[in-house]
Amino acid sequence: MKSVLANVEPYTFTGSAIIIGLLLTQEFTIEDQASIGNWLQLIGLTTQTYSSQSTLIESEKKEETPSKSDIDTLKKAIQKIQEQLEKIENNQKEM
Repeated sequence: MKSVLANVEPYTFTGSAIIIGLLLTQEFTIEDQASIGNWLQLIGLTTQTYSSQSTLIESEKKEETPSKSDIDTLKKAIQKIQEQLEKIENNQKEM
């Protein structure tokens, strides 16, 4: 299911936060503003922390297996390394 927030453009999303922030500064005292600001930051940090930990747990559950193209690339790289090693060995024998 698509998130409701995914339908809001980044410019609109950010702009709405700026407008709400400016409106709050006009309606409250400096002390109230500080208190509300700290409260909103705590909400943000809480959701961020929860999201980060959930992402970490999910990533640990997934086992990443290399794709066929990754394996082919590694095999080619190993083959080139072996060829270079053989060249070096042959050069040392000729000395």
